[in-house]
Amino acid sequence: MAELKLVNKEEALLRVDNDKELYEDLLSMFFDNPQFDPEDLKKLIAEEQNEAAAKLVHLLKGISGTLGGELLYTACQSLEDILRGKKAGDIPAGEEEVISLFYKTSDELKRVRDSL
Repeated sequence: MAELKLVNKEEALLRVDNDKELYEDLLSMFFDNPQFDPEDLKKLIAEEQNEAAAKLVHLLKGISGTLGGELLYTACQSLEDILRGKKAGDIPAGEEEVISLFYKTSDELKRVRDSL
């Protein structure tokens, strides 16, 4: 498998006590029953529903952290903090970064799933 740049598979496996079957199940749930839709995030932010957008980003943060998507996790944490007013920042730029990393990380997670 080509080098992974956005997914730390080893760290993710450690989180699930090296239970590859559980990790595969989590990957299947991520793809078969998605909890995050970029269009939902765009809509919430456009409507300035920052708390609802923060909750959606928080959900993605948890999922990405569990699956080893460390850069996506970090981007989600940053956007969540901005949306909740914990730090100053550019919401549209944070939204763009999260969505871009979501697609790129999803592509890597597909490769990980296919390699298991």
